[in-house]
Amino acid sequence: MKKLIVAAVAAAVVAPVSVMASAPVLYGKLQMSVNLLDNNASAGPDYSETSLNSNHSLMGFKGSEDLGNGMKIGYLIEWSLDMDGDNSTSGAGDLNERNRAVTLSGEWGTILVGKWDTPLKTVGRKVELFAERLGDQRNMNSGVALDARADNVIAYVTPNMNGLSATVAYVTDASDVVETGLFTSTAGTDGADNSDNSAISANVIYNNGPILVAAAYEQFSDGNFLTAANTTPEDQTTWRLAGSYSFGDFKVLGTYTDISDGAGIVDNDFDIWTIGGSYAMGNNTIKVQYGTRDRSDVYVDTGADQWAIGLDHTMSNRTTVYVEYATLDNEGLSSSRSWATMGNNALGDAGEDTDGFGVGIIHKF
Repeated sequence: MKKLIVAAVAAAVVAPVSVMASAPVLYGKLQMSVNLLDNNASAGPDYSETSLNSNHSLMGFKGSEDLGNGMKIGYLIEWSLDMDGDNSTSGAGDLNERNRAVTLSGEWGTILVGKWDTPLKTVGRKVELFAERLGDQRNMNSGVALDARADNVIAYVTPNMNGLSATVAYVTDASDVVETGLFTSTAGTDGADNSDNSAISANVIYNNGPILVAAAYEQFSDGNFLTAANTTPEDQTTWRLAGSYSFGDFKVLGTYTDISDGAGIVDNDFDIWTIGGSYAMGNNTIKVQYGTRDRSDVYVDTGADQWAIGLDHTMSNRTTVYVEYATLDNEGLSSSRSWATMGNNALGDAGEDTDGFGVGIIHKF
């Protein structure tokens, strides 16, 4: 009898502690599509095929523990999933790192440390109709450090104040975040002073009801772009404005991004802007999005225009099927492509259009 009483008392003492620490939650998104891709090459290698794509399918674990006095520690660990088997065949592996961090939060806000999307990227993702699909606006990012998921991030996020919030992030070593494929292939290199490879990024977002308005600023230090071809690089700075407005079944959105000294190249300045809209009809949503990248001030014929149109059909709260078409019109020295964000490394032929037609399914768990 005494043993039963002792066991009962122990259980009563331990139980409240276990309740304070939540069990890890498994979550994910499977996004598969069958695509017809064509780079319309007239001079370079021709790429025309039917392709099965994983489209950055992902899975992760997250959880938190209440520390008392309004404090909480949290964690998130996320991987991209190789659902089509291409990475396994090439040796890249089934799992690749995505966002992962430890957080400490309270009434004063949240501190985050780990590998994370920069605040500038976060703004862009909030106004994207074709995220990680053929018509993703990031197709036009080639050649610069833009919309990065950076290593070594230390960030502070303010509390949400009636829809208004802000994030400030410092990247201690931002090497290897530069996109390739336009201008010159560049990547950060670890030097004696890692501050040369740092970055800062910040945003302010107002998201309340039908209105979203956001602004972001980002600077990658010159050391991220030091190469044999560019021994005296400049800092790359970027500004972004974004917004969306919903009225009834309609939604309109747009972004404007200004890049100065892109990839650390002096006066390599250009703009990227997008505008789009959607219309919901029951379980169906029609989407249209247009984007343009103007010519660099130091590189002629490096502009591009992209159109994307699609139809989403919601089958349940977790499952959506879709059909879409995207085309990207390159100027003479631009080799952006309409499937850049889908893990397909085939570049479009410079100066030619790239086209993609896809049918896909998204399931979240």
